[in-house]
Formats: sequence, C-alpha cells, structure tokens
Amino acid sequence: MPGRIPNRRIWLGACPALLALGLGIPAWARAQEAIPAADSLPAQPGAPALAGPDLPAQSRSAVGTSSTESERSTEADSTLGEVGEQIETDRNSFTFAPVTAGNGRLIVESSYSFINVGREGAKHSFPESVLRYGVGERLELRVGYNYETGRPSELAEGDIAGNFGINAEQQIFYGFKYALTRQGREFRLLPNSAFLAQAHTPIGSIETQTQIRLGYAVGWIFANGWTFDAGLRYGTDKFESDHYNLWAPSAVLKIPFGRERKWFTHAEYFSITSQGLSRQFSKQILDTGLHYFITPNWEVGATIGLGLNEQTRGILINAGMGFRF
Repeated sequence: MPGRIPNRRIWLGACPALLALGLGIPAWARAQEAIPAADSLPAQPGAPALAGPDLPAQSRSAVGTSSTESERSTEADSTLGEVGEQIETDRNSFTFAPVTAGNGRLIVESSYSFINVGREGAKHSFPESVLRYGVGERLELRVGYNYETGRPSELAEGDIAGNFGINAEQQIFYGFKYALTRQGREFRLLPNSAFLAQAHTPIGSIETQTQIRLGYAVGWIFANGWTFDAGLRYGTDKFESDHYNLWAPSAVLKIPFGRERKWFTHAEYFSITSQGLSRQFSKQILDTGLHYFITPNWEVGATIGLGLNEQTRGILINAGMGFRF
C-alpha cells in the first residue's frame, strides 16, 4: 500500500547487524575461555583505554605514575569502558560510540564527505562539525553544524550526510548522549551502551521544520583489543508534503594494529530505510577505513563506502579528525 513500507524491509535491513552481533559474541566468549582470568587487556585504539596503575601511560588515564616495559602485561583495572587516554570519536564510523566524552572533557570533531550514491551526481558535505562536552561521566551535551551542496531532492543522500543528518542544505543540531551501562571485568557480557537524542533544525533552507534523531548503541571490548559496536537509530524528516520516518541499523568491527596500536581499521555495515513515503527507499552500504592517533587526544582518519543494492549504486568517501581538550 503506498505510503507504508512492509515490515519485512526494516527487518531485512537490520539482519546484517543482528548477524554480526550473533557471530561476534560467541567468538568473543571463546576468546575469554582461552586466557587466564588475571590476564591483561591491551589498550584499544578508537575506544576508551583501560584505567589502572599497571598499564602503560599511553593506555590509561593520567594518574601521575610511570610504568616499565615489564609492567605492560600485568592485570588491568576492574572496570572497562571508562574514558581513558585515547580519544573515541563518533565520526570514524556511522555507528556512534557507546561511550561519552568524560567529565569536563571537550571533543571537537569535523569531517568532509563526498557522496555519489544517487541519481543526481556528486554532492559534498562539510564541515560535519560536532562539539561534545562531558557533564559528569555519563552525560554528554552536543551541538553541531553541517552544510551540504546540491538540491535536497535525493532524500537518502541528505540523510547519509553528516552521519544521519536531515534532508536540508544547512542544519544545526543539538542534544545529548547518555551512557547507560559500562562493560565490567566481572561480567564481560554487559556492554558499554549509550542513548543519543538530537534535534536538527534547517537554516537557510525552504524547509524550516525541526526533526529528531534518536539512537541506541552497544559495544564490547574484546581481550585482544578489538571492538564490536552495533546501533539502531530512528529519525523523522520531511520532503514537500510527505512526512516520513527513518530506520538506520548498523554494526562495526574495529581492529587495532601496529606496535603501539596507534593505527586501527574497521569494517561496517549500515542502512537507511524510509517509512511513510509515497516512494520508499532503502540505502545499504558497506564501508571500511583507516585511522591514526597522532596523539592520544588527536585522531585522524578516512573511510570509503560502497553501495550494496540497486538504490545505492555509487561511492561514499569521508575524511576527518577529532580532538579532545
């Protein structure tokens, strides 16, 4: 029936994320059985480092103590998921980080996207800026701005820009992220998780109606330093006389490498599916990237994504950075 999307399309869009989750947890559980309970956990690029006096300075919070090479394999602190020495940005994947900035910390992120996955040719999205400020360990306040070139008539392109922005040439957004759970050493199946709520207001555009973006993300840190995150986001948008909803499931695996683990790569699936449009769309993308920590507070990186279905023929390229004060 026009104007309504079959429920099976939403579930099909979410299947890869659920499949990755189902494959990731058993593999992680087997890895835990293969190591002693007191074994140390390595620092993981792109995610909060473990805090503890026996970890190297690069992978713990600043505690004013030194460590030698022999201390690098000693027992970690009893809690995972606390904000550590390495920054974790929201921009390095479509799936937002399931942790917050940390009490009193300010994270500034910005990036550029080249989007060519629709019928109207290439578009450009910049500066995709967001400021994240931690009010306590769990609450994070957010504000940002983005500009997108081209006509906002290819709906999904507008929603892809700026990691799930709205269909508008210019927009400001504001909201919060709240950390719900933290992964603990005693019960490692409990993930890091966070809830995200933002309002997006068009500026300098024909459309002036504010839209919402809601999201929930979970993530596990494995003993080898790998990270698996999964998320589901919901949004509203408007095109001409159509008011419609959006669903965006995603899943990403981040893999650190290098002697000091300053590099990491990722593999990610995400989709954006409409609900309530007279002409529905479902954009499905697989992306990967390479990221580097110039300092523990400064991350740079780039990603490239390819469409997986007929509606998503083309390419998506993103490059950006994040800095923590």
